[in-house]
Amino acid sequence: MTNLSRPMPALALLAASLSLPAVASAADSVTRTRMLAAEPIASIVVEAGVGEVRIEQGEGNAIEARVTITAKRNTGIIGALPDVSKLEMSATTRGDQLRLEVDSKNIEERWVLRLPKKMFSALEVKLGVGNAVVSVPARRIEVDVGVGDARVDSATGAIEVNVGTGNADIRSSRANIGNVDGTTGVGGLTVTGVDGLVERHVVGGTIDGKGRGRETLEVTVGVGDLKVTLTE
Repeated sequence: MTNLSRPMPALALLAASLSLPAVASAADSVTRTRMLAAEPIASIVVEAGVGEVRIEQGEGNAIEARVTITAKRNTGIIGALPDVSKLEMSATTRGDQLRLEVDSKNIEERWVLRLPKKMFSALEVKLGVGNAVVSVPARRIEVDVGVGDARVDSATGAIEVNVGTGNADIRSSRANIGNVDGTTGVGGLTVTGVDGLVERHVVGGTIDGKGRGRETLEVTVGVGDLKVTLTE
């Protein structure tokens, strides 16, 4: 009797393996929360690859940091997803700076920081892909988003926002902001409460204006809409 079973060619084996669904990790999602003393902290940096970062006003005297970590492939199609049940929030300090992050690939991070009513010297968000929202005041706010949207609403302090592809929506007060420097390479431009030169081009626009204050507002959008509002 002839044996009809033959070894599968290597290329066929590879194709079959690529067509199989990824093996699920032991936990698909987990939330980590920490309460951190605010007294010794002057500045905060949050760094994430993919997801969302929200910094908002809290009610207590401590810094409440919460991150929901979800296994999500974002670095390629080969390899197992991480077991997020083994991942922790990293909260490290250097001098008076607090840095928050999760050290892993192939995850989505959804951060919520609730801050006490304290004027921090700096709040900084570094996000690869996703949305960033800062709605608390600080002496300086910096937001950098590769792909996604950025929104800052702060009546005080200097503001610097950079978005590669996505939209930026900045809101402050005329009494706070002095020089306004804004650019969108390709996208719409909406400006309210800014004195000075606003140029709208066919595929973008620039702002070279002023408020009545002393702090700087610098916004750059590569591809996307830019909105700047200074209120009385």
